[in-house]
Amino acid sequence: MAYDAERYREALSVLAPALEDLWLISDVRVLAGRLEYRAQRWKVAAEHLEFVRAGDRGDMTNMPVLIDCYRGLKRYELVDELWSELKEASPHPMIMAEGRVSTAMAYADRNDLAAAIRIMTHGTEPRQVQPHHVLEWYVLGDLHDRAGDPVSAKRFFVKVAKNDAKYFDVESRLAGLGE
Repeated sequence: MAYDAERYREALSVLAPALEDLWLISDVRVLAGRLEYRAQRWKVAAEHLEFVRAGDRGDMTNMPVLIDCYRGLKRYELVDELWSELKEASPHPMIMAEGRVSTAMAYADRNDLAAAIRIMTHGTEPRQVQPHHVLEWYVLGDLHDRAGDPVSAKRFFVKVAKNDAKYFDVESRLAGLGE
């Protein structure tokens, strides 16, 4: 209940006794890692998620969160390493999209917007739009806006708005670009 209400520190305090007794259980460590991530405690979150990763190197489910933890810690060499591993595994498209976003944002953090845009740019127009497409278009719109390319930014934000007019702040982003 605390997790659903986005009270992550409270959820962590509820989980703490179980974590103490069940620290070798992967599902407990995943929950702890995700809660620590939500609480923006990157180092502890990464430790939990690395424990889980060590137990099953083929499971990419938590990789985008782990990449984002290392982004938060400014461990960009690990971001790149994990991104390579994720690309090689080629998991579900939503996991790929989230990993792509975390990696691109790590490049944006370093003011390499061209590399961030390259990471986000892939494939062709989807026949059927899925949630991960909308996420990727939103991020591409943001990156182009930050790179000083309002025409491309607007193009991506329009695609987002056509599929979900209430997606994050897409309405205000378009208004700021003259929509």
